[in-house]
Amino acid sequence: MVDLHCHSRYSDGSLTIEEILKLAEKNSIDVLSITDHDTVDGIDHFINTDSNVQKVAGVEISVDWEKGTFHLVGLFIDHKNAKLREALDKLKNYRRKRNINLIKNLSELLGREIKLEEISDENYGELGKPHIAKFMVKEGLVKSIDEAFEKYLAKGKPLYVPKSSLSLEESISLINSAGGISIIAHPITIITDDMDRFFSKMKDMGIDALEVYCSLHSENDAKKYLSISERYGFLVSMGSDFHGENKKDVFLGKHGCNNEDAYKYYKKLKEYHESKFL
Repeated sequence: MVDLHCHSRYSDGSLTIEEILKLAEKNSIDVLSITDHDTVDGIDHFINTDSNVQKVAGVEISVDWEKGTFHLVGLFIDHKNAKLREALDKLKNYRRKRNINLIKNLSELLGREIKLEEISDENYGELGKPHIAKFMVKEGLVKSIDEAFEKYLAKGKPLYVPKSSLSLEESISLINSAGGISIIAHPITIITDDMDRFFSKMKDMGIDALEVYCSLHSENDAKKYLSISERYGFLVSMGSDFHGENKKDVFLGKHGCNNEDAYKYYKKLKEYHESKFL
């Protein structure tokens, strides 16, 4: 089994690296990539943790686009690349300032001062909105993480603070400079008035693959994006987008692609990467 998209506690996942790898072995996953949001801080930990799972260094970058943002996964990256780390560190610093503003807004909502330690106490990685949502559940403000996002944390809601994202050009350049390949994550989330124009432009700009199979895609969605991949010459990737308890209906290794095809697509991704960079 292959899963090329999941998140740990180094970003907004609920599980540690060790817990993810144990779960991967339990679920008979042979190839796994951890693709934390806008950070590679957990990759050394991931690679150096003893496991029978074949590990792929990855990252998921938030990208500015015409009608908002979308996510770009980078696979087979050199996570120690200076240009990549410098850009991601800038995003990290902005995110930390954003968290302070989020907590300030939450304090005003609850009518008492909330200290950072109250929310980050159980999280050794980067604090993010899912941790704030968990705290809101704990405080009884909402009944679930989903409700916290829908009522308070989503764009246009009372606690919302804009996030900082990179341009598409910069994101592709950073992934390339780190020796990785660029993959559009869960393309169903992309907002565009002209899908053909969008994918044509993505191909021209150097995107290598589409995440055809993922937890957000139905079987018909996967068929649609597989057809788009064939039309524009994208490679095919697959990933669960697993976040542990922070996305309870998403399971590690479950993305809708059968094992035989998943290995075939992974082999093509790996061979393409080797031909491009090695």
